[in-house]
Amino acid sequence: MYVIYNPGHKLHDPPFEHYDGVAAPYAETSARAEAIIDRLRMDQRLVIRRPTRRAVREDIKQIHHPAYVNFLQRRASQLRGDEILYPSYFMTDTYAPVTAHTYRTAVDAVRTALTAADIVLAGESAAYALCRPPGHHAEHTSMGGYCYFNNAAIAANYLNQHGRVAILDIDFHHGNGTQHSFYDRSDVLYVSIHADPLARYPYISGFRDETGRGEGIGFTKNYPLPLGTIDQKYLRVLRRALRDITDFRPEYLVVSAGFDTYEQDPIGGFALTVPGYAQIGQMIVALHLPTVIIQEGGYHVASLGNIAHAFLQSFL
Repeated sequence: MYVIYNPGHKLHDPPFEHYDGVAAPYAETSARAEAIIDRLRMDQRLVIRRPTRRAVREDIKQIHHPAYVNFLQRRASQLRGDEILYPSYFMTDTYAPVTAHTYRTAVDAVRTALTAADIVLAGESAAYALCRPPGHHAEHTSMGGYCYFNNAAIAANYLNQHGRVAILDIDFHHGNGTQHSFYDRSDVLYVSIHADPLARYPYISGFRDETGRGEGIGFTKNYPLPLGTIDQKYLRVLRRALRDITDFRPEYLVVSAGFDTYEQDPIGGFALTVPGYAQIGQMIVALHLPTVIIQEGGYHVASLGNIAHAFLQSFL
């Protein structure tokens, strides 16, 4: 199984974020991806390679407004050294500061996701894109929630040129950006299991009655869960979500793999265990679909490597 990893992600490392107006250490640290890749390197069944996809700007602009893409590129290029910017527009919250390297690393994350998609299109059953920064909160015209470009939505849109695509989002937080990318469409199914948005970010989306709009009605499925959800309850809901995907009869699957559902995650609120992630992986593999796995959240750095490895076991 191929793991796509770009060490250049370390260039994007803002020193802080703003929470309730107070500067706090940046949770989406470069140590996250490094902890995962260090653990995966121990498994010789995994083939680790850098992204090979070059031209991705047009793929990005199919999901994000050109004015937003151009803005992020221009403003990042104007920053020097350790300067950090919180724009007054094209931003939904204060968890996505811009640094001099943000645009470059966000583009590289898209390159990572699309390289994994190309590998699956070439015939591999699965590929894992260790994307950083993550992407599922990035909207058509805005950054937010540590996300700048929506890696999963861009990959799904690209795969959709070759067949119907389902997206399964298992991050603790609802993927508002991914949902909105396909909310009016019937050719891509979006299924998300996440924390109740009344209790956790992004607060504005992920409610059960959000099922699509126009042609897209019925092609968005949301499963909000209460804080404290444990393995057994999560797996029951996952089984229902996988039935939705089976009924859709897709030809490709994109998994937004957030590991902030872990019981010790500092900004999560579920109680999943490492063995639970192994079971999640087993259930997804049982769909027998060509699968692109894209890394999203997960902030308990000491456990991320073991979580990712447990999840990927069934795909090997």
